[in-house]
Formats: sequence, structure tokens, C-alpha cells
Amino acid sequence: MLEFWSNWKIAAAFLAGIVTVALPLLIAARWRRGRAARKGRQGERKVSRELSRLRKRDFIILNDVMLPAPGGRTSQIDHIVVSTRGIFVIETKSHAGRISGHENGQYWQQHLSSQSRSFFNPILQNRSHIRALRRLLPKVDGQFFFSAIIFTDAWRLDIKADDIVVERTLLPDKHIRRTLIPQERRKRRWWNPGREVRLDSHVFVSLLSGLNDELRRRPKVIGRDSLRQLAEAIRTANISDRTARREHLGLVAAASRAASERMERGVCPRCGAPLAIRRGERGEFAACTRFPACRFTCSIDRLRH
Repeated sequence: MLEFWSNWKIAAAFLAGIVTVALPLLIAARWRRGRAARKGRQGERKVSRELSRLRKRDFIILNDVMLPAPGGRTSQIDHIVVSTRGIFVIETKSHAGRISGHENGQYWQQHLSSQSRSFFNPILQNRSHIRALRRLLPKVDGQFFFSAIIFTDAWRLDIKADDIVVERTLLPDKHIRRTLIPQERRKRRWWNPGREVRLDSHVFVSLLSGLNDELRRRPKVIGRDSLRQLAEAIRTANISDRTARREHLGLVAAASRAASERMERGVCPRCGAPLAIRRGERGEFAACTRFPACRFTCSIDRLRH
């Protein structure tokens, strides 16, 4: 009997030691896995608070909307602003540091201290969101939809495109507020690209501080009488089922893994053509060999060496 109790105490002490060591490690691992999601939710709350300052008569704010997409898929939209200035589809990013990328590149870069990491181009991500919204509202003119990419924690934006519309920050408001900077003059940094970048009249990338000003300065294109009907149609189509939302996250993760695997094999994830190493202003990068039909680009770090 004494031998039984002695062995039991040894086993209990052993199990207690395992739990004492393993439990904190499991909690820390779970916390790290959810850190990106928590930071994303914080960024969305910041944008939601900023949008709530807009005039209610002219702006109706819808947050965290999930709409059905073709093929049984879904499209999750961070924020939709139904306003007299148009319908703005907002993709929120909480990445800190300096953000660089190209309008048509598959991935953008986050530069923080001496490290950098890539993330999916939010402009391309938002295009699918706008397509889902346009299918829901077929009677609304396509010119009334706008794509907005908002970075809540970044301090500089270096986004390139074939044609960029920027605001002349060195001129007073009574003069020209916007101008098109040709490629040959874009290297002259007499203009400040760090706060806001307008890729064209329907796409803009901005820090959080410039969001409401951009929405307010747009001309009125939709009557107030139509705002509630449009907003109600979106609310009715919104998918609130938690199971469907979890499935959406799983599909997004699976698509990201599949794209990464194709890039590692040197294959373009958009069209399936081979990738080739090219040299640009800031060094080497991988690009689709079907350019200009396919404008996919990515960092060479994504290729398997």
C-alpha cells in the first residue's frame, strides 16, 4: 500500500511538472497566433471611430460586411460607406512602418526597422470586394464605386503606379489641389508621397488621418433619398452566420497557401506562366513572363532557391 502511494506521488509530481512547463508555452503560442487578428480588429475599430465623425445625413457606415460571391464563396469587407459622394469600399491594414509596392504587384512590402515582410496587395484584394458589391447593386453606376486602402499605423506610403494623382502639398488650397505627375518628373521629390496616394479617380491609398477629408472633398453623385435603400440592401445581404465566417477564413488561408506554393515552384499564381527574375530601380524581383498581359510581380524571396 505504501509503495502504491509512493508511486502515485511520483507520477503526480511528474504530471504537475509537465503541466507547469507546457501550459505557459501553449498559452504563449496561442496568443502569438491570434496577435495578427487582434491587431487587425484594432485597426478596424480605429477606422470605424474615424468614420463615425462624418455627417450622418450624407454618410451611412457599414462595418464588417460579408457578401456572397460566385461559386459558393464569400467576400468579407471591412467597411462600406454609402454616401452622397459615392459608395466607398474600405480595406483596412494595421501594418506599421513604411509601406512600399506597385499598384499591380501581387505583394507589397512592410519595412519596419531593419526587417521587411510581404503581404497581399490590398488593391487587388479590394477589387474582389467591389465586384461582389456591384453584383448586389446592379442598378448603381459603376462610376459611383470607389476603392480605399487605409493604413492605420504606417507612417509613410511609397506606392507606385503607371499614373499617380497626388495633391500638391506645397501649394495653398485655392490653387490646384490635384495634378498628374508624369513618370519622368516623379523622381523629383518636390511633392510629398508619404501621406496619401491617389492611383486614379476611383482608387486611393491613405493613412487614417486623411480618410475623412478625402471622402468629404468628393463631389456629390447620389441623392440622399437613395442612401437608405442602398444601405438596407447591403444589410439584408450581409452574412452574419459564424460558421460561414469561419469557413471564409479557412478558404482565404487555403488560397494564400496555394499561391505561395505556386510561387515557390516558379509559377505565376494568376495565369500559370513561368516566373523570371527582373531588375528594377530597387534591385531584383520576380515577374510573370506573360507581361504585359499579366502584371504579376513578387519578391525573389518567394521563389525556392
